[in-house]
Amino acid sequence: MRVTVTDAELITDVAGLQALAPEWDELAVAASNPVAAPAWALSWWRHVAAPEFQPRVVAVRERGVLIGVAAFYLTQGRGGIREARLMGSDFGVCMEPLALGAREWDLAEGIGRVLAGSRPRPDVVAFGPMALASHWATALRMQWPGPLLGVSRQYRVEGAPVIVLREPSFDAWFATLSAKLRHSLRRGERAFAEAGGTTRWSTRATLRADAEAFADLHAARWKDRGWSRLADLGERLPDWLEELGSSLIDSGRFRMCVLEVAGSPVCVDFGLLAGRELAAVNSGWDERYAKLAPAKLAVLRVVQGAYERGCERVHLGVGEKANKLRLANGNDPVAWTIFMPPSSRLPRTYGGALPALLRRRASDAAERALPADKLEALRRLRG
Repeated sequence: MRVTVTDAELITDVAGLQALAPEWDELAVAASNPVAAPAWALSWWRHVAAPEFQPRVVAVRERGVLIGVAAFYLTQGRGGIREARLMGSDFGVCMEPLALGAREWDLAEGIGRVLAGSRPRPDVVAFGPMALASHWATALRMQWPGPLLGVSRQYRVEGAPVIVLREPSFDAWFATLSAKLRHSLRRGERAFAEAGGTTRWSTRATLRADAEAFADLHAARWKDRGWSRLADLGERLPDWLEELGSSLIDSGRFRMCVLEVAGSPVCVDFGLLAGRELAAVNSGWDERYAKLAPAKLAVLRVVQGAYERGCERVHLGVGEKANKLRLANGNDPVAWTIFMPPSSRLPRTYGGALPALLRRRASDAAERALPADKLEALRRLRG
């Protein structure tokens, strides 16, 4: 039987978010949702969010217990269209509102009621990248208060490889890989060792230096390859990573793997852990050491660390790149969806959103049709 949630609160200031953070973090761990934790949202807010953004975070309780958090912010797009988006959702990580159990439909009632009553009210609620199987957009459309239904449009779908840790140990998982891949990885391990390579995990003492190393490696890798959202942050990137890591690293939930040759970082890979899931966020590596395949070796260490921490899944992020697919044993596709609530502004909102939706669909069609080399050339040109 569905229980209607009636206790939903709108938080519009950082002090309120900080007060909510302890309960919020416990819920993220219980739900095994690393990027829905307050550390990600609050550090993003301080170091990435634009000054004009406005917090619109909905906290939902049942009998006084926090059971859901929708960490939106409000921004104004073209033509004065007001958009509610999830904090930190534009960095290739799979994000959705945080819910305890399969309670999306119950929580959507409270979230919709609070957002509908907020001022200014959003013209668009944007989700993505969010699991394709998620019910959030549909639930919010159906549970939005009032007799009329809004408009929901899905405009992009992309694969998201995952490694499900079904086997009892890292060695047993490694044995499930193809013989060719195992041979390649062992050869890479030998070459790395012969080059004097070593591996370590960031600690509180090394966090700042490792964050700077990641920023430098990532920026260098993307210098002639187009545009990167992370690289575009410039000097803000290590500040963000340092704050994000400082609140999680002592508990082992901020996982930064550093591969070094002769004492210098050649690859830095970082991710976040909560409950039974580890989300691999991104990596940076030195192309001068491409023959050592440091990014592949880093993923092996991440998976081994996930086993040691008792995880059941490693989410490799959005995008079906060959290096991910070789190691993955599952795929949880993600989608980008917008919901436009019913209002007198709906025709104007839909008219303003339609050109961007059509462009995105055309771009997706081109990506599916073009060969890999042509697609890479197009991305370089676009960048």
